[in-house]
Amino acid sequence: MMVRLNTRHELPQIAIRQTQGRLDEAAIIQPQISGRNRQSSSNQGATQSSLEINSYPSRRAYGHRTMGDLTAEQGQRGKSDVQAATSMHSRKAWSKADNAAKRGDDVVQEIKSEIFSDYGARAVFTFSGIPNPQMQGHPGEVVGEPDTGDISVDIDTAPTARIRYTPGSVETYLQNKGFIRHWVSYGNYDITA
Repeated sequence: MMVRLNTRHELPQIAIRQTQGRLDEAAIIQPQISGRNRQSSSNQGATQSSLEINSYPSRRAYGHRTMGDLTAEQGQRGKSDVQAATSMHSRKAWSKADNAAKRGDDVVQEIKSEIFSDYGARAVFTFSGIPNPQMQGHPGEVVGEPDTGDISVDIDTAPTARIRYTPGSVETYLQNKGFIRHWVSYGNYDITA
């Protein structure tokens, strides 16, 4: 019987597994607009014109005085009258002390002449100019500062688009290693193995 060498083999197989690259999101980021809008306003107003009249110097010339002026004048007059009367009485007292015992000093005649001296007195008139009232006018004025307002627009943009990309992949692997087998059979080839 004849010995037969049987050989069976299978070539190695390489497989490729791949995934496609995927663009999940691609969008342009829209610009964002923001701003301020403060309206302008004048913030101005006009003051009323005014006229100040001080007529007190004129009224005082006619004799109409305030209570403060009247009491100050009367107080000063009272002081000077007291000083004049004190001085006069002191002078007369010293004169009487020195001359009372002398001949010709008639006390009664002196008192009579003092009493009747007011009858011969003449009225004294003084003339002075009456001052004009003091007037001061204030014209109306425009006051306040105008506000020009503020209108501004800010635009915020993104420097790049929003993109989310999943890259693809390629993978190679050995799907089947392959093999070579040998065996012997007797008589004929083994075709069923």
